[in-house]
Amino acid sequence: MVALAQINLTELPFRPPGLEDLEFITVFIDAEELPNDSANGEGWCLRAYRRSDDLRPLAPVAARSRLKPFALRSIVVEQDFPCWDDVSTEIPAELANEYGDHFVNVSGFKLGGWPSLIQSEIFWAPWNKHPIAPRYVFQIDSTEKGHWAWGDGGVGYFGRGTVAGRRDDWALAWQCY
Repeated sequence: MVALAQINLTELPFRPPGLEDLEFITVFIDAEELPNDSANGEGWCLRAYRRSDDLRPLAPVAARSRLKPFALRSIVVEQDFPCWDDVSTEIPAELANEYGDHFVNVSGFKLGGWPSLIQSEIFWAPWNKHPIAPRYVFQIDSTEKGHWAWGDGGVGYFGRGTVAGRRDDWALAWQCY
């Protein structure tokens, strides 16, 4: 697996719900094939750390990867709205066609807010029949700069378990065009 992201939550101006007790997250991904609704450790690996002061830098490992590392700049988004598929209330017909014009979903690599859906709800979200009942907490989008793509310009969604005893379990789903 290759490193896809490192997120130092202590450096952020805000920690979204579901990540309050964590300080650092690393995400690794299979270098050859995207995981398909598989468990953490099967084609992808997310490691979450409650304390970052115990972490020590490792010497870089030579890995064949087209991924290009770059730092992200964090900003606080005051308003982020659900995509049409995540709207839980009835929308008046006259507003339905213009929903996206009035209620903008912020896309990109983001922690918290609403997922930027491409095809439909995240498979584990609508009826939460997943064994860990994950709740969406962040997404990693495709990026030309980083040479990363979830299929054709897609987004990877990460959810944290909400079932008693499974809060440290994670789920991944991704969608593309």
